[in-house]
Amino acid sequence: MKIKADQIDRLTDDLLKAYGAKQLIVLKTSESDVRAKIKNVLNRNFREEELIEEEARQILASHAGQAREMDQHRLFLLTKQRLAQKRGFIL
Repeated sequence: MKIKADQIDRLTDDLLKAYGAKQLIVLKTSESDVRAKIKNVLNRNFREEELIEEEARQILASHAGQAREMDQHRLFLLTKQRLAQKRGFIL
């Protein structure tokens, strides 16, 4: 899934606000350090999902002739889910 930097920023802000409002977190370091860590984790997560999607596309392309009459989007989602499960990645 492609995501823009400003979307990561907004997601980071929303997470910090929501968790702070519910008192689910207590910052033990500066807010800027926490923001940087959250952004790093989110970016890694989305990059990993992009890699899984690319691998799913490659698998489907290699079997394109065999699955002509099947729903390609559904096949993509199933392939992506299986790859994610094999890697221990939660979608």
